[in-house]
Amino acid sequence: MQALVQSLQTLSRSNQAELVKLAAAELRAARAVIIPTDTVYGLAVLPDNTDLLFELKQRPTHKAVAILVARPVDAEMLFNPFPTTRRLMEQHWPGALTIVQDGCGVRCPDHPLVQALASVVGPVATTSANLSGQPTPHTAAEASAPFPAVQLVIDGGRLRAPASTVVEVAQDGLYILRQGVVEVA
Repeated sequence: MQALVQSLQTLSRSNQAELVKLAAAELRAARAVIIPTDTVYGLAVLPDNTDLLFELKQRPTHKAVAILVARPVDAEMLFNPFPTTRRLMEQHWPGALTIVQDGCGVRCPDHPLVQALASVVGPVATTSANLSGQPTPHTAAEASAPFPAVQLVIDGGRLRAPASTVVEVAQDGLYILRQGVVEVA
């Protein structure tokens, strides 16, 4: 049996396309990758492989994961936006706002690597790159330490942004589930 070797790749403008290809190949092979986002490092898989996220993070399966999309319009593949949802998408995307509607949490991050990756493979399921209940890491090295089985880690530098704001939009109103960097009224 071949030993797993973790590869830490530093992101730059000149190698983004190459890293997107590497990450896409890992995701299509049903493996997880660690990627920088506009907020924190994310542990990412394709949506059909979310069981791997729960296993790696040691996370209870009742906790949802976010789906990252390349463009705001891509959220319409996942749900039919309510008027309030559409307004939030127009005001805050791309950006650090996760919108939950019809049980699906979606975000369009303001990060060129994530946007490029999601435009190649489609929506990407992600959660912060830490074990469940542990502090959120700020560096790729910190993010990768608990996940030696993840073979591709993309280093986007030190990330200090707070986590995304998470809101749920329902027919009867708007509910803030987690206050993050985006203020929603």
